Amino acid sequence: MTRTKEVKPGSDEMPDYKSPAARLVHSLRKGYDNLRLKLKDSRNKIKYYQIKTRDLENSRNQHKKDLKTLETKFKELEKQYAKLNKENEHLENHLKKTK
Repeated sequence: MTRTKEVKPGSDEMPDYKSPAARLVHSLRKGYDNLRLKLKDSRNKIKYYQIKTRDLENSRNQHKKDLKTLETKFKELEKQYAKLNKENEHLENHLKKTK
């Protein structure tokens, strides 16, 4: 099957196609519609991943805040534990002295 000579874009020349114009229009329309569907699908994927990325960033930031809060609570509990250990040692020493 021989190809027709391509015309430059923007020229008024009509290529010499062997197929009827209706079939060419249908084929071109089908290709155009397929490209639009692919583009729409790509845009939807991009939007999905943008939303997913935003949600993950928000979640990560919330986890960071929670971690900082837990770290401060943990430090406070460590201080309380050390204080209670000192009191316990003091009481044990006091009990030993009284015996």
